Amino acid sequence: MNRAIKYIVNDGLPITFIVFYCVGLILYFTPITNNLFIQITPYTLILVFSAVFYHHKQWNTKTIIVLTSIFILSISAEIFGVTTGKLFGIYTYGKGLGIKVFNVPIIIGLNWIFLTYASNGIISKYTSKNTLIIAGAASLMVLYDILLEMVAPLIDMWVFSENNPPINNYIAWFLLALLFNWAVQKFNINTNNRPARWLFFIQFGFFIVLVIHHIYNSK
Repeated sequence: MNRAIKYIVNDGLPITFIVFYCVGLILYFTPITNNLFIQITPYTLILVFSAVFYHHKQWNTKTIIVLTSIFILSISAEIFGVTTGKLFGIYTYGKGLGIKVFNVPIIIGLNWIFLTYASNGIISKYTSKNTLIIAGAASLMVLYDILLEMVAPLIDMWVFSENNPPINNYIAWFLLALLFNWAVQKFNINTNNRPARWLFFIQFGFFIVLVIHHIYNSK
C-alpha cells in the first residue's frame, strides 16, 4: 500500500491526473452528476494544484515572494476588470470557481500562478533564452485562454456580457502573462516540474473534449 501511494504521489502523478480528469468528464457528461461536477470543481483544482507544487524543487523566500506577488497582482487585476469592465471586457463570475472576494473567485489567483509556472516550465524545456521563454510562455497562456473562454460558460466559471470576449481580453492576458513570466525569469524561479507540464496539457485536452461535445450537441 505504501509503495502504491508513493508511486501515485511521485512517478505516477501524471497518470493520476489523466484518470482524475477522465472521471471529471464522466461526471460532466452524466446529467445526474453534472451539477456535482460544477460544485466540486474549485476543490479539485486546489487538489491538483497542491499536488503540482508539492513537487516544486526549490522552495525558498524568493520563490514564495514571486508566486505570492503573482497571486496578489492577478486577483487585483481581476477585481479591477470585473468592477470596471475596462481590462478584460464586461464579464461576471458564476459559481463554478467557489468562494469570491469582491466578486472574484480566490482560486483565480492560484490559476494564474499555475499557468505562469507551467507554461514557463514548458517553454524552458526547449530554450534557455529569457526573451524567448517570456514571450513563448505568455503566448502559450493566451492560447490556453482562447480555449478556456469557450469552456468557462459551460461549467459556470464566468460569462461575458456579449458571450464572446473582446480582443482586449486577450491583450490584457498577454501583457499580464509577460509581466508574470518576466518576474519568474528575473528571479530565476525553477519551473522544471514534470507534473505541472503534464497537468497543463491534460487540462488543455480536457477543455478540447468539452468544446467538441458542446459544438456537436449544438447542431
